[in-house]
Amino acid sequence: MDIHDYVELTALMLWFISIIGIGILGRVHFKSKRLEQFRITANDLMKNYVGLYNKESLTDDKKINRITNAVVDGLEARGFKVEDQDVKDIFAKVAKIINENSSK
Repeated sequence: MDIHDYVELTALMLWFISIIGIGILGRVHFKSKRLEQFRITANDLMKNYVGLYNKESLTDDKKINRITNAVVDGLEARGFKVEDQDVKDIFAKVAKIINENSSK
């Protein structure tokens, strides 16, 4: 093997590494974009359902449960996969919003 073969081999390895890198970065980018869409959709649904359920005369616990269930159903209807930790986070955020609205 002469020097030209080593140069071509190095160029081939760099091309292969760049293709793999593009694939990995693309996957990370689209996953982050999907998570951002999930967060925005969840926040919009929470705000809408809090406004809707604040008009009803329910206890705060019932409101929190109904809003959480409605948000989870809305996210699943839009094609998002909602896991147990997501439900807990949504529940905590809804409880925080309801408690802030109750103290006003």
